[in-house]
Amino acid sequence: MSDASSRFNAVIESVQDDQVVVSVPGNAYRIRLQWAGDGTPEAGRLPAEIHAHALRVHPASAGGRFIEPVNGAPRIVAGTIEAVDTQAAIVALRSVVPMRVALADRGDLEQCTVGATVNFHVQSDSSLHPA
Repeated sequence: MSDASSRFNAVIESVQDDQVVVSVPGNAYRIRLQWAGDGTPEAGRLPAEIHAHALRVHPASAGGRFIEPVNGAPRIVAGTIEAVDTQAAIVALRSVVPMRVALADRGDLEQCTVGATVNFHVQSDSSLHPA
């Protein structure tokens, strides 16, 4: 899977302890994530990736890209699968922002085909990794 498929220019709004709040230009999202870089991050733009761990995968019959809640740590992420690494059980998801989502159950790979629209329930440990 190409790393480029999950990178974006994160806008770090605030930093508190080991967490950052990332905003998404053009909408109201304020996503709280664990900081996975070295040192203390600074507010501003940063090329990065979001990594999440899926608890459950649900195929979606209608399209949609969203992260719930709008403010806080992601619990549900929806979007379109852009790439699949079957060996590592990781997918590149095009949601409100691109993400790399690791699957807890390899059986969920059957639902994760390129172009499929899915919803993920994710663990509360989603993280921001500088690119």
